[in-house]
Amino acid sequence: MSTRAATGLLDRRRTLAEARHRRRRTALLVGLAGSAAVVGAWWVATGPLLAVSNVNVSGYRQADQAIVLRTVQVAAREGTMLRLPTVAVREALARYPWVADVHLHHNWLRGVDVQIVQAKPIAIAVSASGERLAVSDTGRVLGPDTGARSLPTFQTVGARTGAWLRGPAQRAPFEFLTAMSAETARRVRDLRLEGGALVGRLDGGPMLRLGPPRLVWAKGRALEAVLANAKIADSLDAAGYLDLSAPRQPTLGGLPVDPSATSTGQGSTEGQASP
Repeated sequence: MSTRAATGLLDRRRTLAEARHRRRRTALLVGLAGSAAVVGAWWVATGPLLAVSNVNVSGYRQADQAIVLRTVQVAAREGTMLRLPTVAVREALARYPWVADVHLHHNWLRGVDVQIVQAKPIAIAVSASGERLAVSDTGRVLGPDTGARSLPTFQTVGARTGAWLRGPAQRAPFEFLTAMSAETARRVRDLRLEGGALVGRLDGGPMLRLGPPRLVWAKGRALEAVLANAKIADSLDAAGYLDLSAPRQPTLGGLPVDPSATSTGQGSTEGQASP
């Protein structure tokens, strides 16, 4: 091989090596730039630049308001303006029974509006000792009743603040009351599970025999329909009890015996109260 050819071959190899080196250097620089961009973006997203600095809380007006507001303030610091701390705030407030829901919204710059939706009490659970506890529409015990609301009541055992109603003794009376309108539910008195059967009475009316704690919703709707029927209103006042254990066939019992029917041996103290 001539000296010129050898020199040309060396030059070519040198050129190829330099090209590979430039490509590697370029790839390394691009990688470093990409990493720097990722780190920079992460710092912007999670660092103090976009950190939540102002938290405005509204919608909550219970006795523990100060504690709830402080809880929200602390939990909200875990988020940024790019990632609102919705999950953190919801988890922090889960132990407060009066908090039914939470909504978070941006309040630029660096502020977050937290709107708390309060639970709605719809019934009063009365313990064996006479303690009255407000219960929300989800069946969670909210706490002692303030007496500021006229709500339907039911008797139960074991209910405690912050817990959900569980088991037939707690759930059945609650579900029966919530199956009907609030106006109708307020007429129900002494509602309880006794001897495996749900019983109660109507205010100024007969006893209620509701049978086992099954089909409770249907029994509540059946009572609503019976009370809405003007034709049997007078019979209700005179009856000894209203049996809704078969919700499709309500029955009035303890009715006065018709003297004329008694003389013929056909008197009866029970009759259907079909809506």
